Amino acid sequence: AVLMVPNMGAWLPNYRLRSATRDIVSTMRVAQMRAVSTNMDYRVQITGGSYVLQRNTMGWTDDGGTQTLPTGVTINSNTFSGNNPLFSPNSSSNGGRLVLENTKKTQRTITVLPSTGRISIQ
Repeated sequence: AVLMVPNMGAWLPNYRLRSATRDIVSTMRVAQMRAVSTNMDYRVQITGGSYVLQRNTMGWTDDGGTQTLPTGVTINSNTFSGNNPLFSPNSSSNGGRLVLENTKKTQRTITVLPSTGRISIQ
């Protein structure tokens, strides 16, 4: 157990970064699918170190609970209009990039294409 503790310290920041990236992408994909299935605009509102799925019903309404980024993971850059990835009923998006960074300065970039709404991780 003593030998594993130092290794966990080096491994944990990268695990948290991968986990946060997957969680945000998953929320974006849910937003896209719900936009298509309900014929309403959906977005992922990103505020500081948290994000929440929202639908547009005569104003933005939360559709689920607010999620918080893990300790040590921050948003380095956000190029989405209004900082919020928006998905339309035709599956398109406002397009942009979200860059997450951990305490070791490792980065993951989430990219959403505007015309198709395709979400990818680099």
